[in-house]
Amino acid sequence: MAIREFSPEGRPRAKIAFVGEVPSKEDLDKFRDRSFQCEPSTPAKLGDPAYAAQLDAVIWTQDGNKINALPRQLGSFVPCLLDYDVRVYIRLAADKHQTDAPRKLVVNALLESKIPVANLRSDEWQTIPKSDRERERGFLLPCVYLFDTASSWVDIAALVCDRPASSSPKTALVFDEKVLLDRFGSDGHSERLILLKRAFWNCSELRLTLLDGGMSGAPVFKAYASAEAGLVQPGSTGPYPHLFFVKIGPRKKIIDEYDKYCGHIFEYVPFHLGPRLRRDRCNLGSTLGILVGDFVDGSESLIACARGGRCGHAIANLFDKTLGGWRKQDYIDEKRTLSAFFEDKWQVEGQSQLIELPTGRIPLVQKLGADTSIEALKEIFVDLGNTAPKVAPAHGDMHATNVLIRHGDAILIDFEKLEQHYPLTYDPASLEGGLLVEGFIEDLKKGKLALTELVQLIEPLYEESALKRGQTTFCRPGDPAEWFYNAVNQIRTLSWSAEQQPGQYALTLALCLVRKGCNPHVDLDANEPNMSRAIAFFFGQKLLRAMAKTTAATAGKHKHQSGDAGQ
Repeated sequence: MAIREFSPEGRPRAKIAFVGEVPSKEDLDKFRDRSFQCEPSTPAKLGDPAYAAQLDAVIWTQDGNKINALPRQLGSFVPCLLDYDVRVYIRLAADKHQTDAPRKLVVNALLESKIPVANLRSDEWQTIPKSDRERERGFLLPCVYLFDTASSWVDIAALVCDRPASSSPKTALVFDEKVLLDRFGSDGHSERLILLKRAFWNCSELRLTLLDGGMSGAPVFKAYASAEAGLVQPGSTGPYPHLFFVKIGPRKKIIDEYDKYCGHIFEYVPFHLGPRLRRDRCNLGSTLGILVGDFVDGSESLIACARGGRCGHAIANLFDKTLGGWRKQDYIDEKRTLSAFFEDKWQVEGQSQLIELPTGRIPLVQKLGADTSIEALKEIFVDLGNTAPKVAPAHGDMHATNVLIRHGDAILIDFEKLEQHYPLTYDPASLEGGLLVEGFIEDLKKGKLALTELVQLIEPLYEESALKRGQTTFCRPGDPAEWFYNAVNQIRTLSWSAEQQPGQYALTLALCLVRKGCNPHVDLDANEPNMSRAIAFFFGQKLLRAMAKTTAATAGKHKHQSGDAGQ
């Protein structure tokens, strides 16, 4: 079992409030024997944030004579309690008519208010939209936990006391709220403040800086946290701050990424090649969550490393060492084809609608002589991708800014889109596409390269012949794209073994390029010229059409030879 600390100072918060029924003295002793204070309370008191910050848990008993009263109050009081890490336990009333009416009223009220709830029955769980489901049999606190009418106070005391709340929020924590307001706006602002004060409960000051890159909807901040007086001896300039990364986003997204860290990162990614979560600082609220980890300091982006001509060793390290624990477990999936794995990549994320080129990029793509029909490209991909792929765990979002380089080591960050079983060709293809759309941004912005000039420079890399297994494509030494050729050749050299059938990497790369060309994120217009993504789309569709033409010609040749043989 994990090491747990037993301190003579007791629990961080050791007060339990009882709303409705208060147990007998004998039953209260079950809590007091575990060093918890117990006191009766009211919904009005629970609405006071200062009071909530001192509570460990609330045990709320439904009144059998007024079964509608509790459900009506849940939406008003429970979210604030959860934001303060107060665990809410509900004792359901017994119905005089032996029906499930009391339970149904409570469950429906919780689900309608989108309050996280645990200990649901299977049929109740199925009513939750898949996008909101956390864990069916396990649960992450804080949440609302339902006790059936048959649950004894002995069982309740054991469960409640074994799951104490974290330390109270650091209400005096000093930081600039404007950084959060500028990024998120005012909606949900109070919950974000509490999450930060809970995460940095033992700190006096926090300095936040929003990091560039990332389009997942859960922004990442660099955080300098100064420990409060007494933890360390401050120097002449005050407490020396520790550097963290902080990610704040929707509760479900944070839970999913947390589970991926615990299930796939800690066990398989070497400790120095991935960010280390500080699990004691990761927290959940009623609708949001926060991840905190040690910041990867003293590193540079893969783009900076590649443009400096230093990426060969780093890319080898990325696939052989950082991802080695995943990629060396690959196997052939005979049940799903390559195109079946990537079916949702042709759709807008979370929707059934096909991706499409943003309006501003269409003229640029047409200027390059490319067709903009997504349906036609998808048909080609589905037809050519009808082969069994090699699969293994995959990062799932390996754009160039998610790979940091430090002393030649490749360090991966942002595991939100990690896939447990995914084609082995996806991560390297995604990385190559990321280098294309992100690596030439400054050249295009400053006019060092024009649209058609860049296309001509790198077009040899996207001829169908250049993507045959074992092929290496060179450019003239000193060309502005020489760094890109070096990086791409290294990625492809390490990727040929990921193919189960020839052409699978080229197909995956074409899909990644088309998707990057269709990315409609609002920040792209401000941060990137549309040209780089138009070029990505152009090469993606060019590859697909070239491969379709070759396949058709090969099939026709075989048919002709079969006809000759029969004469």
